[in-house]
Amino acid sequence: MNRLSIRWRLTLWNTAALAVLLLIVGLLVYGLLRHAMLEQIDRVLIEQFHELEHDLHNVEDTKARIRHWIDEFHEHAGVLCIVYGEDGVVARTEQMAAKSVPDRSENAADELRFDSRRVPLIGRQRMLTRALNVNGSRFDVVLMLPMDEVHEELRGLAAVLLAVLPISLLLAGGVGYALARRALAPVERIRQATDEITAEQLDRRLDMPNPNDELGRLAQTINAMIARLQRSFAEIRRFTADASHELRTPISVIRAEVEVAMHESPDAEEFQTLAGSILEECEHLTKLTDQLLTLSREDAGLVPLESQPVDFARLVADATEMMRPLAKAKQQTLTLDTRTAAIVTGDCDQLREVLYNLLENAIKYTPPEGRIEVTVTEQSGMIAVAVHDTGIGIDADHLPRVFDRFYRVDKSRSREAGGTGLGLSIVQSIVSAHSGRVEIFSTPSEGTTCTVLLPRTGSNLPT
Repeated sequence: MNRLSIRWRLTLWNTAALAVLLLIVGLLVYGLLRHAMLEQIDRVLIEQFHELEHDLHNVEDTKARIRHWIDEFHEHAGVLCIVYGEDGVVARTEQMAAKSVPDRSENAADELRFDSRRVPLIGRQRMLTRALNVNGSRFDVVLMLPMDEVHEELRGLAAVLLAVLPISLLLAGGVGYALARRALAPVERIRQATDEITAEQLDRRLDMPNPNDELGRLAQTINAMIARLQRSFAEIRRFTADASHELRTPISVIRAEVEVAMHESPDAEEFQTLAGSILEECEHLTKLTDQLLTLSREDAGLVPLESQPVDFARLVADATEMMRPLAKAKQQTLTLDTRTAAIVTGDCDQLREVLYNLLENAIKYTPPEGRIEVTVTEQSGMIAVAVHDTGIGIDADHLPRVFDRFYRVDKSRSREAGGTGLGLSIVQSIVSAHSGRVEIFSTPSEGTTCTVLLPRTGSNLPT
């Protein structure tokens, strides 16, 4: 069974709350009216009793005076009265039948006591009972007033309340449904507008008549989500286009070389040259696919990150020595300056890849006889590894995008140098996974400094 809509749930909740409120108010009104009417009857009975009590203390013929007051009570106030003496009933209202007189044992009391009961033949009565001592004699006085009018009024009130309650609930339900429909109408418009936004229409945004209310904030959240989707789709399209282009270029070269070999029947030397060119393009493809796989696994969180103490200074020295032959082949000067013990926590293999990428970029874009300086220092509790080169540099307009995938400052020069445009993206991904950051500063024609900062975890390796 499908759940009710929010509109119906709001209507039912409001109607149920109103029903409970009306029931409480109705019971309260009924109870207060009943209490007030009983109090009014009790006041009449008390006044009559006090008149009788006060008068009997000033007469000698007590029983005769009692009969007089019984007649007065009934004639002027409609009060029925029964007075019991030690030998039984002394007097009672003449209009009362014998069956209507309660037993004395049921009414004896030493203080004022009120009770409501049904009396045979005369109906429901409000009764006051009280013991009265006069001239050494004890009398039990019972005063009664009919409650017929009280019950008629209470029955009438109950009938009105029972009639008003369902009508009120029906009206409240209808009004509540209309108000809920009106209040939720903007939500439906937001739903329709959001449903119309497809992958090709991510430039659209939802209208926000009042950005400060709940619906306005909801629209702002949805607009922000659409903006993030738009950026993500743009990055995916650009990444797909760049990846396709990067893969197509070496494949086209390999195809052209194979076609030449098939149609021109090259000699052994030419065949060797073609095979070398094909092998070079295959190596480029292998590197590109490996880097793409690394990035995709990093994005998906599938690359396990080993967390162990690493002698980062030693790791930098090893990576520098490993890359020194490449620098020497280009007649470049590669120096290392380790100024502090550098112990970090992380994955040794991934950190080594960071260093290889930074050094490879520096060697690649530094002209022959250039200089590359690697320094390890401490900055505010962070281990900083800076790779400075005297290469071609990067314009300020390009610096914010150098970490984007497949982004190249000079596409033709980068491709000639064998770059894929993914090195710095991998560097940033690995460093971010180690709670670090990458900073890059560059001056065109003067050189570039790329600095990796990682949290320092200690000064010594565990033994």
